[in-house]
Amino acid sequence: MTRIALIAVALLALLVPGGAAAATVVNGDFETGTLSGWHARRATEAGSWFAYKGTDAPIGSKRGDDPVQAPPQGAYAAITDEANPDTLVLYQDIALEPGRSHWLSLLAYYNSDKPIAVPTPDTLAVDDEVLRGQRNQQYRIDVLRPTAPLESVDPADVLLTLFRTMPGGPKAMPPTRITADLSGFAGQTVRLRIATAAHEEVFNAGVDAVSISAVPPGQSPPGRSKQFSLGRTKANRSNGTLALQVRVPGPGSLTAKGSSAAPTNAVRASKAKGPWQAIKPVNVKAPKAGTVTITLRPTQAARAVLRRKHKLRVKVTVTYVPAGGSPEAASLPVTLRLAHLSKKLD
Repeated sequence: MTRIALIAVALLALLVPGGAAAATVVNGDFETGTLSGWHARRATEAGSWFAYKGTDAPIGSKRGDDPVQAPPQGAYAAITDEANPDTLVLYQDIALEPGRSHWLSLLAYYNSDKPIAVPTPDTLAVDDEVLRGQRNQQYRIDVLRPTAPLESVDPADVLLTLFRTMPGGPKAMPPTRITADLSGFAGQTVRLRIATAAHEEVFNAGVDAVSISAVPPGQSPPGRSKQFSLGRTKANRSNGTLALQVRVPGPGSLTAKGSSAAPTNAVRASKAKGPWQAIKPVNVKAPKAGTVTITLRPTQAARAVLRRKHKLRVKVTVTYVPAGGSPEAASLPVTLRLAHLSKKLD
């Protein structure tokens, strides 16, 4: 009887659902020396994602190409390299437990042999038939719906864009910490996609130290208050602006910009698809550690939307460059608002 009772208890334990597992990124630091835990996709098989160490380009070192940037943390990181044009995607699905606040953090960097270029309409494809004479040399990091096509840049599929190179941007970027608040997706499984389109020549895109921090709602991860992070926002409904508080650990400079995927007559007229500039770029100095308030002002296209709809959803990205240190970037979704009776915007 005792043995039967023990078996019954064991079976009952198997039937009782366990608590939700904490959100985690498998092999986010690549210190296994492999891409285990990640999925990699190659469009043309002329390039690939590699777990690497040192500064030798995984493919290019065999033909005398310039060195790549060393892993910024630990011995290993992940990087792309190509022998010919290719679209390379590295991704991992992450289950965000319900009832928790989630912060994603990673280090991103790159070197491109050719100028950064993004086609219109935007695409990650490198096929000449798709590009029709345009160039495509870009790097982007997004949070996607898990059911979305891997190369999709459709706003309906992209839940949040953490990072993307812009046309005419610098050909190289040092390791930059990028953070994003994923709390709005708690209880869902999301896909972290890290992708590069190398159409013109070699594009070495790197990523390292990918992690998720989860805490009870309203709390910040341990030590976050002493780091660069984005704080509270306050909308001014009389003129459509937004005050954003930014916490910095020391003196440096801050740059803020914002994009939106909401349709506008101006964007529709240009036949462009995807995010467009909704916030006027802002540059401010942070003289010391503490909180800096940045005023975000809508662009002309954003004003038109605010006058018509009285609110506009925008993804704001703030980059902090500490004095004598490496840049960090953080992003969050915000909403610009305008009172119905407002006659004009500043």
